[in-house]
Amino acid sequence: MENVAPSLDLFTLLDIALQERNEAADAFDVFKQDAVMAHAPVPGIGTAITSDDAAEAAAQEVDGFSAQVRVLLEGASDEELTNAYQQSGGEVGHPVAEALLGEIKRRGLGL
Repeated sequence: MENVAPSLDLFTLLDIALQERNEAADAFDVFKQDAVMAHAPVPGIGTAITSDDAAEAAAQEVDGFSAQVRVLLEGASDEELTNAYQQSGGEVGHPVAEALLGEIKRRGLGL
């Protein structure tokens, strides 16, 4: 997300960060499966990449994107939060709307 222009609104920034987080999680699920199957131990060559290793790498990547989302939410003003939530339409199941609603509730803001 480093290349995102700072002029984007909170809704768009959150949408991008959540998409990146979800894509990273999906990619690492595939990596985890492939790594375990492709790196079967060869006698005398050492240990293979384990599913635990792949899961740890996936968790770190997803945690990085989740941290970006937290920074965006915590750094937003009350007005930015409520405006972005209105922009989301408040749709149940929409990741941006749910993230915004969670922060709005955490702050005790009314809609």
